[in-house]
Amino acid sequence: YSSTGQCHSGTTWNGKDCVCPQGHFGFLCKSISEYFILEIPEKINASVELRVKVTNQNFTKDLNDTVSSAYKNFTQLFKSQMDKAYMGNDFPQYVGVIIRRLLQGSIVVEHEVVMEANFTSEFQELFKNLTEVIKAKFMHEIKRLPSNSDECKGVSRLCYDEKSVFVNETVKLGFDLQEQCTQKATKDFAQFYYVDDLDGKLACVTKCTKGTKSQMNCNQGSCQLQQSGPRCLCHNSDTHWYWGETCERSTSKSLVYGIMGAVAVLLVVLVVVLIIFLSRSQKKLHRRQEYNISREWPREDVPGNFQSISVWEGQNLKGDKFGLENTYRHFQPSLQNVDPTTEIHIQRPSVVTTVQ
Repeated sequence: YSSTGQCHSGTTWNGKDCVCPQGHFGFLCKSISEYFILEIPEKINASVELRVKVTNQNFTKDLNDTVSSAYKNFTQLFKSQMDKAYMGNDFPQYVGVIIRRLLQGSIVVEHEVVMEANFTSEFQELFKNLTEVIKAKFMHEIKRLPSNSDECKGVSRLCYDEKSVFVNETVKLGFDLQEQCTQKATKDFAQFYYVDDLDGKLACVTKCTKGTKSQMNCNQGSCQLQQSGPRCLCHNSDTHWYWGETCERSTSKSLVYGIMGAVAVLLVVLVVVLIIFLSRSQKKLHRRQEYNISREWPREDVPGNFQSISVWEGQNLKGDKFGLENTYRHFQPSLQNVDPTTEIHIQRPSVVTTVQ
């Protein structure tokens, strides 16, 4: 079930489904046509532009008038000579000559050689080869009579300047194939359609059209026509990711997973090592703080002395005349009965810690 609001690309709802415009198809007109078969007539007309200078006649004003006798006589003479030059079993596609313009100096003739051939898928190659035939026959006619010959002195025969010859090798078709592509394709995507052979028929195709020589190779992906042009959409498989402009590159999933696993293991190991290192450092620091014994205390087997530089006394006793500090200030020890050779050993105090 659909509705008017669900139709895409400016389509209309007829009560049952969306009426798709040219270039779109599908239930909601979301899809873009991959190709259009061109309408080709049974016979195809084409022409080649040429230019040559006639040396044995002079340009007059009457030649500007297409209905004047001078114009008709000259063009009839020119066409008859060209017909003789082009007609033959080797050029059955020849139809005739169309004169486009006559210019001064002496008389410059701009004209077209018209061809007609049955349609084939190789018609473009056919007309390209016929262009070479036209050029060869035309040059043969130009060189057949030198401009200084006796026949060129009369008016019944036209002679030409070989240096002035110009042949446009671009074939003009009687109908514009590319114009058909532009008209049939949707407006936003018309620039991406071109003429190519599709199963023996001429069609308007894109680089995403399957079965053409110019089809874009997306390798492991698929081609999709977008507003920016044909693009390859890369698909993933169970074992690989595909990427690149034409999905030509791939990455193994197992390789990526393996690298990621190795990196994860390495990170875990580094974290564990860091935790162990920090833990040991904290323990050493804690032990130093608890067992930092004063360096001023001498070892038991090393003689030394001990000095008391002051006596601790509470703040409330410092002003008392009977305080310790005043008492020791007048204290005079008697050392007459002291044996200076006697060694005194003082036991090292031990530090006792309590658990908080």
